[in-house]
Formats: sequence, structure tokens, C-alpha cells
Amino acid sequence: MVSFLQIAVSLIFFANKVVVLAGKKVGWLLGAIAAFLAFFYFYLLGLYVYTALEFGLIVLMGYGFFKKEKKNPQVEMAIRGVSLIVMLTLTIFAFRGFITIVELASSLGFLWGTYFLIHGKKIRAGWLLYVVGHVTAAYLGVSKHQSFFADFQIASAIASIVGAMKE
Repeated sequence: MVSFLQIAVSLIFFANKVVVLAGKKVGWLLGAIAAFLAFFYFYLLGLYVYTALEFGLIVLMGYGFFKKEKKNPQVEMAIRGVSLIVMLTLTIFAFRGFITIVELASSLGFLWGTYFLIHGKKIRAGWLLYVVGHVTAAYLGVSKHQSFFADFQIASAIASIVGAMKE
């Protein structure tokens, strides 16, 4: 099961980056699907901080797919609330020593990179935060002997560099 999830999560998240880079909203739907699968993948690997992060990414990327041009203030408040809950979870994990600095950097890169890209603000910063997230996730993938995942994290980092340069 872990092998299937490793391949599915890697390929779908990479497709997410490429499609978002092309400016298509369906990229966010791909991201939400990948985050849903990643929730189980990271749980099985014992990377519980990523398990918590994926919950937030499912919500953020789903929002990216469904959001309208005119923002709904209640929905925006809910999105900020989910982001806050994920941030508090990461903070608790960090202060309790449950995560390493690499996991924290990666998680923050993914969370805030996604937030910035979905909201269309600080686009370059969003892509650069993705670079941080993907490079550190590649390191974690290697440490967990998940080479396919690690390879696609590097490929996603390269796509993110292209996104940062495009802006």
C-alpha cells in the first residue's frame, strides 16, 4: 500500500504544480486529491506532522479550485481559521520535540506557499516557499527510503523555481 501511495502522491502532486504553473484551476483539485492520498501515505510512514499538514492542504487546495473571483468573507475567515489550526498544531509539535526543524521548514513552506498562490498575492514568495518545502521534503523522503517520492520532490522544486522566475 505504501508503494502505491508513494507513486500516486508523487505523480499527482507533481501534476498539481505543473497545472497550477499553467494557470489552470483544476491544478488545485489535483492538489486536493494528492493531499487526501498523502494524508494516509504520511501516516503510514510515521510522519505525523505531514499528516496534520495534509488536512490543511486539502482544505486550501479545495478552496483554490472552488473559489470565485469575488471572495466570500465567511469562507475567507474559515480558510484563515484552518490555517491557524494547522499552524498551532505545527507549533505544538515543534515545542514538544515531535518534529525536526526540517519537517517544520517543509510544512511551513507548503502551507504558506499554497496560501499565497491561491490568493494570488505574493506569487513569487509562494513559489519560493514551495521550493523550500519540496527540497526539505526530498531530504525527508530519502531519510525514509522513499526514493521515488524524493525524486519527484526535486522535480516539483524545479517546477516551483520556474514558477518563481515566471513572476
